[in-house]
Amino acid sequence: MSKVLGDQGHRSNNFDALRLVGALVVMFAHSYSLRGHPEQIPVVLGYPLQTLGVIVFFAISGYLITASFERTRNPVTYLLARSLRIFPALVVLVLLTAYVLGPLVTTLTRDAYFADPLTDGYVTHNIRLWVQFPLPGVWATNPLPGAVNGSLWTLFVEFLCYLAAPLLFLFPRLLRPFAALAALIVTIRLAEAPMEASPLFYAVRLRDAAGLWVYFAGGAFLRIAVKQWSWFLLRTDIAVALMAAQSVIAVAWPQWAIETGSIAIPYTVLTIGLARTPYVARTARFGDFSYGLYLYAFPVQQLVIDQWGVRGTAVNFVTVLGITAVFAILSWHLVERPALALKDRILHRRVRPGTPEAVVAESVSA
Repeated sequence: MSKVLGDQGHRSNNFDALRLVGALVVMFAHSYSLRGHPEQIPVVLGYPLQTLGVIVFFAISGYLITASFERTRNPVTYLLARSLRIFPALVVLVLLTAYVLGPLVTTLTRDAYFADPLTDGYVTHNIRLWVQFPLPGVWATNPLPGAVNGSLWTLFVEFLCYLAAPLLFLFPRLLRPFAALAALIVTIRLAEAPMEASPLFYAVRLRDAAGLWVYFAGGAFLRIAVKQWSWFLLRTDIAVALMAAQSVIAVAWPQWAIETGSIAIPYTVLTIGLARTPYVARTARFGDFSYGLYLYAFPVQQLVIDQWGVRGTAVNFVTVLGITAVFAILSWHLVERPALALKDRILHRRVRPGTPEAVVAESVSA
């Protein structure tokens, strides 16, 4: 999700902290459905809490990924950098899940587990972002049965955003803000389509995918607008006003919540993210663990429920967080950081320290 720095070890803004909060929010919200209480999931600004956590990721990515391609303008190095961020940790997670965790917790015999085509299919499908949720005999009696890692479906949705962002730069510079705005309008319409009229696309419901694309498009539009229009600024007072308005709209006129939220939420997220708050801006000085937390939390939650049963919200969250944090730390230091070091060598960035481009370069999610 973020560029590896040298020994200085920290970025100059709040994006790392926001990503970490997003991952923790998703983990906390998933605990309700995984313990069999989906009706108790808190709703904020009209969104289930886990959706709001993912939205934070997509709004940040829309801004930073657009900035990333704007700097490189090389589709090959750009896509290689994006792939080095998303796939190494994913491949390790999927292999560990299918070939280490699965045999330990399945109700089948070891031979039957490995003979089932679902086992190898879990690896081949999920590595190529075609999400497969079940493994044979794994957690079939949990309150949310058969879902080994329900978070993986969003990775395909995000990777499509990586592919789409460069298309904005096919337009002349003066037209790019309007192209980004048009993309935002199209994704809103797709997100509002009736469920029965929304087809599956690469194992993901198009309506669900578009519900996240909206916020990536909002972040991309804000990046281009801030870059191109000198009068377009991200201001704290405006962000507060937008959130107040969004809170009212979500309750009084929920049918308009996605239209207003597509700008209000990314605007607020980016205003916070681009600021430099003392101590908060140093969140990742020991490593950027947000992606690892996001990847590992769901199967860890299922494992905790399988082994120790359904516990209270606080006990469940603390237990899951402690175990998941270990995997996230190992993932960062053993997999993600080396992959990102390779990405940096490929990109050969030449950004002057202290410029606005340097601020984005330090945080770019990839």
